[in-house]
Amino acid sequence: MIKVLGLDSNPDYPVGAVQAMNRVRQPVLSGAWYPADKTALGQEVDGFLAGADPEVRPAGRALLAVVPHAGYAYSGPCAGKAYGLLTGERPARVIILAPNHRTPLVRCALTSATAFATPLGAVPVDTEACEFLDGRPGFVRAEPAHASEHAVEIQLPFLQRLWPDDPPAIVPILVPVLDDRVRGEAASALGELWDDGTLVVISSDFTHYGAAYGYVPFTQDIPTELEKLDSGAILKILAGDAAGLLAYGRRTGITMCGLEAAALALSCGLPPGYEAALVDYRRSADLNGDFSLSVSYAAILVCSGSEA
Repeated sequence: MIKVLGLDSNPDYPVGAVQAMNRVRQPVLSGAWYPADKTALGQEVDGFLAGADPEVRPAGRALLAVVPHAGYAYSGPCAGKAYGLLTGERPARVIILAPNHRTPLVRCALTSATAFATPLGAVPVDTEACEFLDGRPGFVRAEPAHASEHAVEIQLPFLQRLWPDDPPAIVPILVPVLDDRVRGEAASALGELWDDGTLVVISSDFTHYGAAYGYVPFTQDIPTELEKLDSGAILKILAGDAAGLLAYGRRTGITMCGLEAAALALSCGLPPGYEAALVDYRRSADLNGDFSLSVSYAAILVCSGSEA
């Protein structure tokens, strides 16, 4: 029987037993999705960051970034295009909104870990922010959901190389498919945390195309059709349109794993005058040439704008 985390009754996870624990979540991807060697990992991430183009950066303080979370061979260069534009403006806190790939949830999943480790060291968790959210509707402590989830971990070496001496504290949150009420409750709570010292990172890949993903909406001119499909979601994000993004997802069935995470962030509202840019877009098939099975990646940066 599959248990669903986030229900008020019969929880999978004894919250009180771990709230006081000093716990470091260990890496599960090192040596597979990215190098396990500290020096090699640092050099690889630095190379990705160096690929960013300052000319395309929106004006103002960085508010939100959308970045992919596949193995670095595929998505690292794309993610680096966004992260590399954050150099020099260290946030006090980074809220990472990611999908839950392995554990069913009905509410947003928090962690009781005090830090997340990678070969580059430990990234602290903003435990006060997690405590705040844990007392609000729409959130639940769900450690099993975080135990093997890759969508948060894959982001951390970028933060560690951007600010190697003092990486900002993270608030890792896994976002499942939410109903409108729960999404509204969660957005209200997140909005209270999203201050001038906070960057929100949405960890998401875009279309997962192919029979292995159970998604083959077209079979002709696949590269062009994929770009059209992904562009529809990207444009909704650039427009700050949470409702439009959700409607687009329902209409197309787009297999964008972080669509709910993006909709939650956008539901918090973007400030007047914000500026947003798509700084990179590519598909895994661009690298291996096999468009019968392809995952799309996009890097988006949203900033406060020149009037801020």
